[in-house]
Amino acid sequence: MPDPEGPASAQPLAETTYFWERIRAVFTGLIEIIWQPGAAVALLIAIRYYDAGTVPKSLISGSGFIGFLLTPLTLSLFAHSRWPIHRSMATLFLITGGLLAAIPFAPSLAGFVALATLAHIVMVQYTPLYTEMYGTHFTTEQRGHRIGTVFILVGAVTITANLIVGELLDIRLDYFRPYLVLAAFCCLGSAWCLSHIPCKPLQPEKVGNPLKNLGLPVKDRLFGWMLISWMLLGFGNLMTLPLRTEYMANPRFGINASNQTILFITGAVPLLFRLLASRALGRLFDRWNLITLRLFLNSLFLVLVLIFFNTRNLWLLGVSMAFLGTAMAGGKITWSLWVTKLAPPGQASAYMSIHMLSTGIRGSIAPFVGFALIDHMEPRMVGFIGIGLMIASTLMFLPARPHMAIRTREVDAMALNPNDD
Repeated sequence: MPDPEGPASAQPLAETTYFWERIRAVFTGLIEIIWQPGAAVALLIAIRYYDAGTVPKSLISGSGFIGFLLTPLTLSLFAHSRWPIHRSMATLFLITGGLLAAIPFAPSLAGFVALATLAHIVMVQYTPLYTEMYGTHFTTEQRGHRIGTVFILVGAVTITANLIVGELLDIRLDYFRPYLVLAAFCCLGSAWCLSHIPCKPLQPEKVGNPLKNLGLPVKDRLFGWMLISWMLLGFGNLMTLPLRTEYMANPRFGINASNQTILFITGAVPLLFRLLASRALGRLFDRWNLITLRLFLNSLFLVLVLIFFNTRNLWLLGVSMAFLGTAMAGGKITWSLWVTKLAPPGQASAYMSIHMLSTGIRGSIAPFVGFALIDHMEPRMVGFIGIGLMIASTLMFLPARPHMAIRTREVDAMALNPNDD
């Protein structure tokens, strides 16, 4: 295994990372459908197998975002442990796999929700770690393109998994149990891949005190403005995202589609278009001003929400999900890597932890708000509320565009001349 501290050049390290990340994408694709946005298998099981109420459905939908609330603390713990980044990520996947393996033996809805929620909370703790890995192992010109390729592979596997798992659940709902055991083994596979990617430990002085990091949005006003703008966009999107499964599965809304149809339209279709658009949008991330790309993606989110909750036609629902998939292709890349265009070298993980904290706040609250609203009003009205928040976000992003261009040039210059500061 190459030594990241030794004389090996950055290029072999980048190629090693890229190789193992593409293999890990196969395992990730089989895991992702458990909690995939808008078409989570866990949420579908809660609705149709357990006939869950608002709180269990909201907990499952918001579980990853609840986990984001803990990332500043866990990031600090990882840094002070002095574990290499790949070892920390592998450990998180091992714990996640253990929790998934226990779900089939849960005797009740409470056990199912507790284990599924906790597993997702644990898994998302690796996000700022892989952001740091991509930020240090790949150059500015490589990041968007290479992570886009990885996302394509993840999407291809997830599309296939949606179709197969949806068919199995239509045959017999409790077939979700053997699938979760398979997902647990995929977590082991992910840990195995990560163990082959040599990484340095996080530096505590770079990560910073988790409480002091809370001051970053105030100290760095551009970062703070971006977080507020992203908060409005994210709340509008995340409030409506889990409602898509509810809208198609609940007989109250007049669609009552089969499990395979739901997972195909809300899972496979957007993933297919994410797969088709990922490489192109990854390149745009590397070349465009971040705000320009963000405004383009916002327009796609607006169109999809406008269409989805104003029709019961399966074809139109599929068209709206195609818009979602295209937006997701760029949205996942920008969400994962945008702080690398903003944060000084070596501080990407600290910035990412605060970005994840703010995402966790909106993502934890938004599903509860969405499910509460849809209990008392028509889905189209909930969609219009989400659209209003997205428009407000777009108007806030606009004045930040020139400032973001200047900051990106400054960060690139610091990365090329690390000894100049």
